[in-house]
Amino acid sequence: MGGLELTFQHQNSWHLGIAIYLFLGGLGGAMGFLAALNHLVFKNKDNNMHFWGTFLGVVLVNIGGLFLLVHMLQPFKFFLALFGAAAFEGNFHPWIMWGANVIVIFTLSGILWSFLLKMKKESKLTNFLGWVTLISGVGTFTYTGFLLSVAPAIPAWSHPLVPVLFATSALSTATAFYMLYTYFSKGDERRSWWAKWNEKVDIVLIIAELIMLGAYFNYLYYANAGGKYVFEHLTSDTGFVFGFLILGLIVPLVLEILALTKKIKTFVPIAAILVLVGGFLLRYYILHYGVYVYPWPS
Repeated sequence: MGGLELTFQHQNSWHLGIAIYLFLGGLGGAMGFLAALNHLVFKNKDNNMHFWGTFLGVVLVNIGGLFLLVHMLQPFKFFLALFGAAAFEGNFHPWIMWGANVIVIFTLSGILWSFLLKMKKESKLTNFLGWVTLISGVGTFTYTGFLLSVAPAIPAWSHPLVPVLFATSALSTATAFYMLYTYFSKGDERRSWWAKWNEKVDIVLIIAELIMLGAYFNYLYYANAGGKYVFEHLTSDTGFVFGFLILGLIVPLVLEILALTKKIKTFVPIAAILVLVGGFLLRYYILHYGVYVYPWPS
């Protein structure tokens, strides 16, 4: 009895625009989350920085949403997503609906909270909006990974670590934003503390990301034939290995450790920019190697 002949076909639906959407959604949501965390939990009342972190985060999330909207080429259906997956007659997964809803909440609460901070209006309403921004920020930067992970016929996307990997990467890119902000702006001791906090946390996040990538590739290689196919192509792609793994993760990790231990602060903005580039490349290459395996399951 002969074995089944497997065939592999690259998905032709989601490309550069969706990679930008996933990147900006994760970055913007995590920027708002970290601003609210610093303000509400750490009691670090740097209103001006939190205004810009949250306001720009909301702007980035919505710019990313425009890429998804343009890709769909059916704006009316995008708005229907706010009211229920049933509107799509089962053609789209409810994660689209959850994502649209949480982005709307993050946008409204983030805009109101950031401008109240800008006007220095501290009240119970301001704190409430801050907590809503914090929670919806978590939902915004985590949902994109879940959106991809519900494609069981695509091994690189349906991997159980994708949501955690995307969330960790989103937090890392947001700390990179605050490293750039604190490096180029003037502030008091509160801002210096926040700068060091982000540098330390990003080192932990990058190490965690490297460990997750090891587990991601281990699972891909041994899970099934489709996973092994993706593993071999991803690890032989110069852009992925040199651009993402080396320049986007390992080099900034080394620079951040040197900046922290040897006090070489000029390394901070260089590392931050590389982290941002790496965050985008992670999403681009995982989308790019979205490969269907036939017959399914392999």
